[in-house]
Amino acid sequence: MFSGGFRRSGLFGLIGVIVVAGVVVAIALTTGEGQSNPKTTYALIFGVLAVFMIVLFALQRSDMERAAGGDAKAVARAVAEGDGKIENPTTMEEQQLWAALAVKPIDNEAIKARSSMWDVGRRSLRLGMVVTLLIFLTVPSIYLLESFVPLLIGGPLIVLAAIYGSIRAVAPGGEMDKGYENVGLAMAPLGFEVTERPKVSIETRDATTGRVGPKIRGALVLSGERHGRQVSVRLGDGRSEVKVLVATPEFEAKARDGRVRPAKDAPAAVAEALKASPNSTRWKKVTAEGGPEGIVVTRKDGEQADWLCDLWLAELLADG
Repeated sequence: MFSGGFRRSGLFGLIGVIVVAGVVVAIALTTGEGQSNPKTTYALIFGVLAVFMIVLFALQRSDMERAAGGDAKAVARAVAEGDGKIENPTTMEEQQLWAALAVKPIDNEAIKARSSMWDVGRRSLRLGMVVTLLIFLTVPSIYLLESFVPLLIGGPLIVLAAIYGSIRAVAPGGEMDKGYENVGLAMAPLGFEVTERPKVSIETRDATTGRVGPKIRGALVLSGERHGRQVSVRLGDGRSEVKVLVATPEFEAKARDGRVRPAKDAPAAVAEALKASPNSTRWKKVTAEGGPEGIVVTRKDGEQADWLCDLWLAELLADG
């Protein structure tokens, strides 16, 4: 269920919610019964919640730094060891594939851009901590002080913090713009640049309550020249599409039993190329087709780095 460097905080959050709910019920049943003004009960409950949130945020921060450090080490190792040869992309980590698929030298700017992508997560986590702290300073005070004055002070601060986070994310030159700029720099060694990006707007998300929030429309498109051919990658809506602009005889193929298998009428060159592709469950929900307009490899519900495997497959078919 949980993968990567965030397994600890994910498991703690899942199990902790159940444990905290049980502790809160136990506190309410043992200390709150028959009290006309159970401030001690409130204090204990809020204390348990506070401890849970502190530990959760600490684990999330630790997991994020662990994942960022592991990614940096993996990138450095992949760049140092990478020779551009790929025998089985389905067994390679994202950093290895990224380095092996590079068609240009991997410079420090690309490596720095990859590292900078973690900064967005760090800033989002810090904002979450601030908002949570404001909530804990506001809500318990209302019950313990029996006054709505903390709400009049804390409420606007919470709203302002949330608005600040939204504006910082979607405003020109904000987090979204910087993030896509870093994507372009990181993908430059692969011959790509960002030629289309999703549009983000603040819209009403619930007509009944009037709740508003960010809405992302469109897809991220990377385009460029690789091995003398124009290649584009489209990522969005849970799908990825890799297209290599090279004319081929018409064919279709789709993943079945761990392999990308051609249709019966596929050209012999396509069938031979697909035989050279490895057997792996990582090809699940992959389809490929070709014709005069090029080769297209499409995937549904893939992991973050799976499109790199599809790029390898599309170019394998183009070379065949």
